[in-house]
Amino acid sequence: MTLKDKALELFVGLCLLIVVACDAGNSKKEEKAENGFMQEGNGKKKDKDTPTEGFTVINTYELFKLSKMDKGDVTESSGLEQTADGNYWTHGDGGNEAELLKISPDGELLQKVIITGAKNKDWEDLTRGENGYLYIGDFGNNENTRDSLEILKIDEKNNRNVGTIRFAYADQNDFPPAPEKMNFDCEGFFYHNNAFYLFTKNRGTDRWVKLYKVLDQPGAQQKVSPIDSLQINTEITAADISPDGKRIALLGDGWVYLFEIASPEQVFKGTKQQIKLEKTGQAEGLIFTSNTDMLISNEAGKLFQLKAK
Repeated sequence: MTLKDKALELFVGLCLLIVVACDAGNSKKEEKAENGFMQEGNGKKKDKDTPTEGFTVINTYELFKLSKMDKGDVTESSGLEQTADGNYWTHGDGGNEAELLKISPDGELLQKVIITGAKNKDWEDLTRGENGYLYIGDFGNNENTRDSLEILKIDEKNNRNVGTIRFAYADQNDFPPAPEKMNFDCEGFFYHNNAFYLFTKNRGTDRWVKLYKVLDQPGAQQKVSPIDSLQINTEITAADISPDGKRIALLGDGWVYLFEIASPEQVFKGTKQQIKLEKTGQAEGLIFTSNTDMLISNEAGKLFQLKAK
């Protein structure tokens, strides 16, 4: 065998070793994915199926599939809120029209409304104030690059934006921040006592959910700082407060996180429970329909009822 042949044989052997090593690595990654594990950027494992520390898993709720919206009528359901006539508003997020879609509990499209004076930069959630106005959270920030976020105040009778609440996060200095610090996206909020309570969707690595309070004051931009934070295993995609103001629900990937509260500012200090959701897909919308029961929607347009036993 010539020196050239020996070199070729050594090269081929080395390539085979690399291929085997890569296959073994991929198999381990696939095994982790199948078991519900993902690898975080800081080397720690996170498991969305594992209950969050400090929460009690409860089985006092039942999940029912209620209906499905027609994909031709509703391309996406990102947020939910009740209408005055017992139906529901929903909407798409960024890239969709500035419109609200009224749907029945059966998933039927009843009305499509263009909101005058509004633009859908990245609508993520809906809420209703005690004053009767509907509010749209235009604060989607997937890339953490927006330095001005908005909440739109909607007059339902005239289908108009009658006031824009502008805000920015006081603790964000870089647009975008480093990947591990990308915690300036939001998909869930609610209204209580003339203020909005926003919960971040953490796209970084430390799993902290931050709580911000924004006043219902259209006009000049508000600079808001987090008033509390809590580590939760999954990303938060919706939030609501019960009609009696005693419970807050956060929607995560495969879970609803339920808090018994004295006030929204103290939400993370209240009793913490979580409810396992089965086969809801990419759930994006959640509202209380009573002081205990909830309605959930996913991006594919399916509606689910989460009902206390």
